[in-house]
Amino acid sequence: MSVAAVVGALGVLLNQVFIWPQVRRAVTTVEGVAALTVLGGLLARTAWTVFGASLGDVPLILGNVTVATGFLVILLLMLRHARRPLALLAGAAGVGAIVLAAALAGELVLGWMAVVSAAVVNLPQMLRALTDRERLAGVSVLTYVLIAAASTCWLIYGVLVDEPLISAPHLLLLPTALITAAVASRNH
Repeated sequence: MSVAAVVGALGVLLNQVFIWPQVRRAVTTVEGVAALTVLGGLLARTAWTVFGASLGDVPLILGNVTVATGFLVILLLMLRHARRPLALLAGAAGVGAIVLAAALAGELVLGWMAVVSAAVVNLPQMLRALTDRERLAGVSVLTYVLIAAASTCWLIYGVLVDEPLISAPHLLLLPTALITAAVASRNH
């Protein structure tokens, strides 16, 4: 088995588990969880799932549908406590409309939308963690550590298989996950 295959398999495994500590924490509290990160995560992982379906790529589908489901559960938990539930519902509807429009535009547009949305998904949570350090009770440190580990795998995997599009989102995703984990850890 090649190094690339091992790193890729580890990335898939980490993708399957990284969202669930955040889901578990959100059952108790969603305080400090950035709605834009949840909506962005739902957008990115739904786009990757649909992109995988368009390619007939079962591992890509399986590697992302679990995470999309986790983000959907967090969104539902946030709706339960939301001061403005209509804004969250509108955001969720927007996610569906964007993915549908990108899918109708073709695989290239859908693929690039998945890459870009995955790259920026942690930015709202990182910014919230940096600007509102006292309200991070609902942010799972373990989730962000696992995201960093998965991003490291995908960054390395993309280099090993000479696919820059696989590595590209992780150049931003990795540091934002590490910063969010560090700030949240200091405040728990």
